[in-house]
Amino acid sequence: MRNAPTLRSQEDRDISPAELDALWSEPPYTLAGANELFPGNDIMTTGKGEEDQPLSRGSTVSLAVGERFSSDVLLVFCGKQRSSGEPDSDLQEALRTRLRVVESNSQDVIQLFKDLSARLLSVHAEKDCFVITFKTVEEIWKFSTYLSLGYVARCLENFLCDQTFWLDSERLSNVEICVTVDEEHLATLYLGLLLQEGSFFAKALCNGEHSEDEDLVYSKNDLVMVRNTGQESMWEGTQLASGQHGLVPVHSMQPLPYPFYQWFLRKYPGTVGAFHATKAQFDHPVVIGTCVATMDHNPVGIDELQFSRGDLIEVVGFLLTGLDTFIGRHFSSGQTGFVQKTHVRPENVRPLDGQLVFLSEEEKETLSQFNPCSEQYYSGLLNKLSTTDISTVYRLDRLDESDFVYIKNQPKQEPKPPASARQSMISVKSDTPPYHSSPRPSIYTSQSHLETENEALSFSLEDTFKEMDEFEEDPSLFMDESSWDADEAELCDPTLTLLNQDHFQEPFQALYNLSYSFLDTTFSGLQEDELLQHLESVREGAKKNRMHWAHRRVCFLLGRLCAKKSKYSQARVYFEEALGVPVGGFSDRLLLIALYTNLTAIYLKQKLTDKLQRTLEKASALLLCLPRHSFCSVDEFEVLKLILRRAVVESDKHLEARACYLIVCLFLHLGKTDDALPFVERLQFLTISLSVEAASPIAPVDLNWMLSRLYHKKYMPYLSLASLSLDSGENRTLQDAFQKIELFIKNSVRLNPQWREGTSLIPAQIVVYLQQALSIASQGNDMRTQRDLCLSLACVYQQHGALEQAVQCAQRATQTGGHISEEEGFEASVLLAWLLVLAGEPDGAAVTLRPLLQSLHETDSPTQRGVVFNLLALCFRKEGRIQEAGHHFYCALQISRENGNMRNEALALANLGCLALSVAAPGLAERFLVRSLRLYLELAESPTDGEHVQAFLWLGRSYRDRGRSQDVRVSYEMALLIAISAKNLHSQMVVAKRLSHLYTDLLLHGQCIIYYEHCVALSRELKDKRLEGEYLEILSNLYLSLNTEKSSRKSLDYTKQSLRISIDLGKREDESETWLQVGRIYYLIQENELADMYLQAAVKTALRMNDPYFALNIYEEAGDVFFKGHHNRLAALPFYRDGSLPFARSVKDVQSEFRLLSKLTELLMNLKQYKEALQYAVLAVQISTTTGVRLKERVAFHRLATVYFSLQQFEMAENYYLKSLSLCSGVLEHPREARYFVKVYCRLGDLTLHKLKDAFDAVGYFHLALAAALEDQENLQALYVVYMKLAEIHANQMPNEELSQGYMDSAQALGKELAGGTDPAVYSPGKA
Repeated sequence: MRNAPTLRSQEDRDISPAELDALWSEPPYTLAGANELFPGNDIMTTGKGEEDQPLSRGSTVSLAVGERFSSDVLLVFCGKQRSSGEPDSDLQEALRTRLRVVESNSQDVIQLFKDLSARLLSVHAEKDCFVITFKTVEEIWKFSTYLSLGYVARCLENFLCDQTFWLDSERLSNVEICVTVDEEHLATLYLGLLLQEGSFFAKALCNGEHSEDEDLVYSKNDLVMVRNTGQESMWEGTQLASGQHGLVPVHSMQPLPYPFYQWFLRKYPGTVGAFHATKAQFDHPVVIGTCVATMDHNPVGIDELQFSRGDLIEVVGFLLTGLDTFIGRHFSSGQTGFVQKTHVRPENVRPLDGQLVFLSEEEKETLSQFNPCSEQYYSGLLNKLSTTDISTVYRLDRLDESDFVYIKNQPKQEPKPPASARQSMISVKSDTPPYHSSPRPSIYTSQSHLETENEALSFSLEDTFKEMDEFEEDPSLFMDESSWDADEAELCDPTLTLLNQDHFQEPFQALYNLSYSFLDTTFSGLQEDELLQHLESVREGAKKNRMHWAHRRVCFLLGRLCAKKSKYSQARVYFEEALGVPVGGFSDRLLLIALYTNLTAIYLKQKLTDKLQRTLEKASALLLCLPRHSFCSVDEFEVLKLILRRAVVESDKHLEARACYLIVCLFLHLGKTDDALPFVERLQFLTISLSVEAASPIAPVDLNWMLSRLYHKKYMPYLSLASLSLDSGENRTLQDAFQKIELFIKNSVRLNPQWREGTSLIPAQIVVYLQQALSIASQGNDMRTQRDLCLSLACVYQQHGALEQAVQCAQRATQTGGHISEEEGFEASVLLAWLLVLAGEPDGAAVTLRPLLQSLHETDSPTQRGVVFNLLALCFRKEGRIQEAGHHFYCALQISRENGNMRNEALALANLGCLALSVAAPGLAERFLVRSLRLYLELAESPTDGEHVQAFLWLGRSYRDRGRSQDVRVSYEMALLIAISAKNLHSQMVVAKRLSHLYTDLLLHGQCIIYYEHCVALSRELKDKRLEGEYLEILSNLYLSLNTEKSSRKSLDYTKQSLRISIDLGKREDESETWLQVGRIYYLIQENELADMYLQAAVKTALRMNDPYFALNIYEEAGDVFFKGHHNRLAALPFYRDGSLPFARSVKDVQSEFRLLSKLTELLMNLKQYKEALQYAVLAVQISTTTGVRLKERVAFHRLATVYFSLQQFEMAENYYLKSLSLCSGVLEHPREARYFVKVYCRLGDLTLHKLKDAFDAVGYFHLALAAALEDQENLQALYVVYMKLAEIHANQMPNEELSQGYMDSAQALGKELAGGTDPAVYSPGKA
C-alpha cells in the first residue's frame, strides 16, 4: 500500500466549464502527446488484480509498455468566504470535524461518491481531501460533468455541514465550499482510460496520405473510430462518414475532447452525414435581423426563396452560421423560403441577447416553466409544514435542566374521511382560494403527487412539452363509421375540402403531432388498415381534382402510417410525393417541417446518401432555426443525432447546444427521462460555457431545477439536492417555490428515513427554501401564505433550538395574521408566547397573552382560553409568582374538564404537580401526577408519549424527595417502557440517564451500566457522536470501579471507543486525556509497555495543541500513573524530568516547578538514588523560597535534611532539620501540630546520640520532644517513646540513676495506661 498523493496547491484549482473545455483539447492530450509522454504505445491494461479489487489503493493505469501512472485523483475541499475569497478557518475546522466522524463509518461517504460516479479510496480529514479513482471513461465523464456544474461542491456542502450551519442565514450567504483537483492528472487519466478500453473516437488533424492499399483515406476533421491494434505507429480506423476501414497513423488522430462525445458516439452510432460547411461573413454564431442578397437566385427546388441582387431578406427565426441554409422572408414580396447562406451578406444582424445565447425568449420561458403545481397541492404542503397544535393543546412546564427541552409541537389530529370521500376530494378540482381554513394533515401521513416514486415527469410547456390532447372534445372531421358505406364521390368531398385548406388551421395540429392523436380523434373508430385504404382513395381523389394541399396532406398521413409500421420504403414514396406537390410549403409550416424531418430520417435509416443531400440542410434549418419546434415523429432524433455529430466535428458549441436542446425536448416529451438526462447535463454545461465565453454572468437558462427532478427520478438524492440548491430562482413563482420545498423533502427523506417515521427532526436546510418562498410571497398580497410560511420557519427553528430566530418569525407571523383577522393572528400569537417562555422571557410572553385572554372572554372559545391560562401560569411560575400560577393552572384545568378534553386535563394536572414540586411539596405533587397519569392511560392511542414520560419522571422525583427509592425506580422504568413503545429516542435518552443516576446513588453499578449502555445505543441511533463519547467515558469509569481484571479490560474497550470519537470530533484536549486514561488502565492490568505507549501518545497530542500549560499537566499526569503506582515507578522519571519540569520553568510556574521537584526527590529516594535526589532537593529548597508559602519552604528543608540523612551526612541533616523547625509557627493553633515537633526532635535526638555521639545534645533534643509530646494528649505512644529514650540515656550515656528511674516509672505507668490496665483519668503526665 503506497502513500496517498501529495497536495499540489498551486496546480489544483476549480475547474470551470471554460477551463475544462480548453483542457480537454490541448495538444498534450492528443495521441501524439501521449506517445511523447509515454513511448511505445501498446494495448492498455489495468494493473494486476484490479478487477478483483476495484477499490484497491495504489491502482495504476498503463499508458505504454513499462510506463504506468497512478490512477488516484486527489479531491481537495476548502471553506471560503464569498466576499473576500479568503479561507474560512471556522468553517474548515467544522468540515474536518464532520469528515472525521464519517471517516470512521465510511459507508455514507462511499455512497456519496458512488452517486458522483467516483470510487472512493481513502479519506484524509487532516489534509482536507479525498482520494478517488475511476475505472471507465463513463465514470470520469460523469464526475467531470458534476464537477464543472458545481454539484460536487454542493454535495460535499450538504454532506459535511451540520444542522446549525443552515440556520445562520447571514453566515450561509457569505461562505461556500470549493473543491479542486489536479486538472492535468484528470485529463491524463481520461486519455489512459480511453486507450485502456481499446477503441475510441478521434478527429483527424490533417488530410490522410494514401500510400498503401490498406491505409484509410480521410480528410481533416473527419471523425474516425480508432482501435488499438498494438502496433507502434499505425492503428485500425473506421471513417464514420463512409464506413470505410483502414489503417491510420497515430500522430494524426486526436481523441474527441469531451468524454460526453465518446459516450454519445458509442451509444448512438451512425455516420456523420454529407454536410458541406461554408464560411460566411457573420461575426456571431447565432444571429437575427436582415441580410442583403449578393446575387440573383431562381429557385431550383420547391420552397426555396426567389430574390434578386440587393433585395432585403429578413431572417425568420435564427440564422445559424453552422448551417448552410436558413429561412428568410422577402421584404418586398412577403414570400418565405429557404435561403443559402452564401447568397447573402449581413446587413442589419445582431446576436441573441446575452441571457439567451441560443434560445428564443419563448423557448427560455417555456423551458423554465417546469411542472407547476396546482394551488391545492402546494397549499397542502404548506399546511403540513406550518401545522401545530399550539392553539388547542396545553404545554408542559419544565422544572429544571434535566427535563425535556420542550415537547415537540404535534399536528392537529383530524378524523380521516371515508375512502370514497377522499377520492372525491382528489378528483374534484376546486376553484376556491388555496388558503381557506381547512384541516391540516400530519406532515408524516399526508401524501402529495411526489410521493409516487414512478410518477411521470410532466412539463406544462406550451408547445414543446404538453400532451397534444386538444382534439378530444372537438368534432370529428368525418362522419361516423356507417357513413363509409356511401358512394365514394360523396365520401371524398368533405375530407378533400377540409384537407385542401391553403394555410395551417388549428385542427391540423392533430395530424402532425407526435402522439398520432388523429387516429383517436380525426379518424376515430377505424382500424389502421381501413384508414390506409380510405386515405388511398382520398389521395386518388385529390390527384384527380388537382387539390394540391389535400394531396400533400393525405400523402403525409399515408407516409406517417407506413413509417409507424416500419414500412420505410413505402413511407419514403409517400413523403417524396408530398414534397413534389407544387404548393407554397411555408403556408403550413408544421406540415413542411414534418415532411422534411420525416423524409430525412428515412434517408438516414436507409442510408440513401445521394438523396440525403437534397433534404438534410433544409430539414436541419427547419428543426434548428425555427423557435418552439413541435415534434411530429420519433425519427426526428435521427436528424438531430446527425446534426450533433456535425457540431462535434466542427466544434460548434452553439449548434451543439441547439441540437441538445431539441433532443432534450423530444425525450422529455416521450417520457424518456433516463435518455434525456445526459443531454440535459450537457446542455447545462454548454449554457455555462457559452455564457463565460460571451462574458455574460447569466446563463441562457438555468436547468438545475430540471436536473434536480431528473436525479430524483433516478433515485440520486445527493445530486438532486445539489442541483436544487444551485437553482438560481430567477423569475420563480410561489408555486415553483413550494415545488422546490417538496422536492427537498422527498430527497431528504431518502437520505434520512427516520424523518419519514417522525423520529428525527426536519432537516434544518429546509429553512433556505422556506425563506425563498417567503421572499416571493412577500411581493404579493397573500397574507395567509406569508403567515403560514412564517409559522413554518418558526416551527423549524424551534425544533433545532434556534429560539431567537423562531421568535422573530413568530413575531412576523403575528403581525401578518393580524392583518387578516383576529382569529388568524391568534395561533401565531400563542406560538410567540410559548417561544418566549422557552427562551426565558416570561415577561414578554405575559404581555403577549393578556390581550388574548381579554379578547377570548367575549367569544365562545373555551379551549383557546384554557391554552392562554396555561401559558400565563407557566410565565408566573418562572417569575416566582406561585399563587397566581396555581390559580391559572386551576382555571385551565376547570376549562378542560368542562370541555371533556382529557389530554389537556392531564397536562394541567401534570403542571400542577410540577408546581408543587417546585415549592417542595412532594406529597401534593404525587396526588396531581397520579391523577394525570390515570388520564394518560386512557389516551394510549394519542401522540402523548413525551408528556406521559415527563409526568412519570416528575412522579419519580416526588418519591425521591421522600426517600422512596423503590417507587422512584418503578416510575422511571415505566417512563422508559412508554418511550420505548413509542420509539421516542430522545425520551428514552432522558429516562435512561435518570435511571443510571438513580442506580449510581443506590450503588447498584450493574444496573447502572445496563442503562448507560442503552444510552450509548441511543446515541448511535441518533448519530450524536458527542453524546456517545460522553456515555462511553462514564461506562469506562463504572467498569473500572469494579476493580477486576475482566471489568478493567471492558473499561479499556469503552475508553478506546471514546478515544476514536474524540479523534473524529477533533477535540484535542479530550483526545489527549483519553489517551492518558487508556494508559492508566493498561498500567492497572500490568501491561507496562502498552501503558507507556499510550501515555506517550497523550503527550504528543497535547504538544500539538501549542498550549504549554496543558502540555505541562498531561506530562505530570502521565508521570503520576507510574509515580502513584506500585510497580515500574522509575518510568515516571522522564515524564517529570524531561517533560513537565521544562514546561513549568518555561511558563515560570513556580508552584508546579516546586511540586515536580518534590516528586522527583521522593521518587529517587524511594529508588535509593540519593545523589540524584539531592540535586532536586536542593533545587526544591531554592524554589520554595519564591513560592511565598512557608509550609512549602519547611517541607523542602525537611526533605533535604532527609536526603542528607540517607547520604549519612548527619551534620548537614541536623542543620536542615533545625532549619525546617525554625520555619514553624511559634504558637500552636492545635495540639496535633505538636506531633511534627515530636517527630523531628526525636529524629535529631537519635541522630546526635547514635551518629554524632553527642549525648548532651541528644538529651536536649529529647527534652524538647518531651515538651511537644506533653502538648498532644492524644498521642500517648509518642510520649511513652520519649520517656524511654530519656531513661536509656540517663542509664547509659549520662548515668543518673534517679532521673533514669523517674523516666522509667513514667514510661511504665504510661505503658499500663496504653495497655488498658489503669484508668486514664488517674494518670497525669505533668507529675513526671
